[in-house]
Amino acid sequence: MNTIYFIYAGGTFGSHGTPLTPLPADEFLPAFSSLIHQHDHTILPNHIIKDSSTLTPADFVHFYELITKAYHTGARHFILITGTDSLSFLGAFLSYALAPLCDISVFVMGSMHPLFIAKHLPYAIDKTGDAWQNLSICLKNIHKKGVFVVVGDIFLAHNTQKIHSQANDAFVAITAPTPTQITPSSVEILHQKATHAPIKTIYLTPNSPTVLAHELQHATNAIAVIIIAFGAGNVPSSPDVIQALEKLNSLNIPVICTSMCAFGGVNDHYGAGAWQYQHGVWSGGNLTIAGIYGKLLWLYLTGNLTLGAWQS
Repeated sequence: MNTIYFIYAGGTFGSHGTPLTPLPADEFLPAFSSLIHQHDHTILPNHIIKDSSTLTPADFVHFYELITKAYHTGARHFILITGTDSLSFLGAFLSYALAPLCDISVFVMGSMHPLFIAKHLPYAIDKTGDAWQNLSICLKNIHKKGVFVVVGDIFLAHNTQKIHSQANDAFVAITAPTPTQITPSSVEILHQKATHAPIKTIYLTPNSPTVLAHELQHATNAIAVIIIAFGAGNVPSSPDVIQALEKLNSLNIPVICTSMCAFGGVNDHYGAGAWQYQHGVWSGGNLTIAGIYGKLLWLYLTGNLTLGAWQS
């Protein structure tokens, strides 16, 4: 029951060379295992090893299935090594997906620098980087229950955000309600729906409302739309924008408003943002972009993408 189950999925932590590229499992894992031999551990077989910027919803479901299959054989402690680019998104998704498993410990871990010195052979630990420190944080806290993100520190995984592209303390966590428990009917259904689960994002810049209207009008093939708005959720309005929002609402395609600001979330204090909620837009509240994505994806895959479920 105390065995630590590792999933190696690539990312900077396991990268080597110039430019940095994730090492294949058969090269990275023997060297990695020799470093943690004092810990009772098992490596879960995993074929998805790539830069995290290329991860997809189907990959997220794959990791969920790896963890839950091992869980049902008695595994309780997991460390998933991946890249930092989409780490917050994966962490948020897993926090919702694994919420019903109250006795599980999952650490979604990455690093801003590789574990091994990039140009050194044989492999040698880079003691100037953060990878070994992040692994140590996981091992020290391995008996904590829940789903966590570990990069520079340990955070609850459901609402974190990467705010720096290079610094070791690149991640922050924002206070938000903990995930509700939704148990899927079957993993097979998750896999089927994950093959086509486009969540469209629209990042606002100072443009004519015509640009936003055009983006919304071409979002009818999405499962949801995230508007990354100014300030506390301010969005330019026009008759065409309102018509497009109401069209998406009639198609049961939720539109969620969030802020491009790292902190503070959105509210309806300003008329420049409050108007949209009268036309079917959902508030992202204090959730980060990654937190919104992870929640949306899980609700969609489990058939619970409703306003009531979103607000719970």
